[in-house]
Amino acid sequence: MAKPANKQMADDIKVIREIVERVPDHFSMKHVVGATFGALIFGLTFALKGLLLEVTAGLTEDHLLLIVLAIFVILTAEIYYIGYARIKDKQSRHLGQFWAKRIAAYAIIGFVVSAFLVYLYGINNLVANSEHLRNVIIALALPCCLGASVADLLKKY
Repeated sequence: MAKPANKQMADDIKVIREIVERVPDHFSMKHVVGATFGALIFGLTFALKGLLLEVTAGLTEDHLLLIVLAIFVILTAEIYYIGYARIKDKQSRHLGQFWAKRIAAYAIIGFVVSAFLVYLYGINNLVANSEHLRNVIIALALPCCLGASVADLLKKY
């Protein structure tokens, strides 16, 4: 049985509005897979640079803390200004839930991909000690986390 004309028109307008307004989708496994590929692509560009080992050898605890802080500040800004700002009905999609799901996923994916790349390419065999290895993983996590978020948040553009 066919829908009444008014109902059909309302459904069509809703579909067109969703396409034009580019409202972010609800976070799903598809986003996790896309974020993983984004992290791999960004991370690969930095993992194979010889300068990575030289720079990370001199990092202090303060540097590492600032890198981790920068990761969370940049991810928060991306999530809010690129993703959450496009949501029209902020009452039904609260910032806390929107932010928490994404920042946890992007950070975990970024750090896991960073460690994966370090071990995949044998960078762990090139470092002097476990502190240097930790420095390499944290330093490489910054581009990996950014790659994870960019893949999902900018796909609408």
